[in-house]
Amino acid sequence: MKTDIIKRIILYVFTSTGAVMFFLAVFLMFMENKSISAGTILEIIGTNTVITIGLFLTYRIELRYPILEFFLDIGFMIAVIILSGTLFKWYSYIPVWVPVIMVIVVYILFYLLDIIKVRKDVKEINKLLQKLKEKETKTASW
Repeated sequence: MKTDIIKRIILYVFTSTGAVMFFLAVFLMFMENKSISAGTILEIIGTNTVITIGLFLTYRIELRYPILEFFLDIGFMIAVIILSGTLFKWYSYIPVWVPVIMVIVVYILFYLLDIIKVRKDVKEINKLLQKLKEKETKTASW
C-alpha cells in the first residue's frame, strides 16, 4: 500500500516536472538569451515534490463542496510556487505570473486526465459487473 503511494508520488512529481519544464521552455523561447540551469531543474523537482506530497495530504480532507477542494488545491500550489520562486530567486528572470499560470494549467491538465481515467475505470467496472450479472443469471437458471 505505502509502496503504491510512493510510486504514484514519484510518477506525479516527474510527470508534472516534465509538463512544467515544457511550458517553461516554450516561455523562454520567446525571451532573448534565456536558458534553464541544472540547478533550476532541481529546484523545480523539489517544488513539485512539495506540491505533490501536499496534494496527497489534502486529498485526505473531504470537503462538502468539490469546488472548495479545487480552490484549496490551487491556493496551496500557488503558495508553494510563490514561496519557492522567492526562495530560489526565480523572479529575477521571469515574472511572478508565469509560474502561477503554469501551475494552474498543469493542474487543470492533470485534473482532466484524472477525469478521463476515472471514466475509463467506471466503464471497465460496469463491464465486469455486467459479465458477473450474466454469469449469475445463467447459474440461477440451472
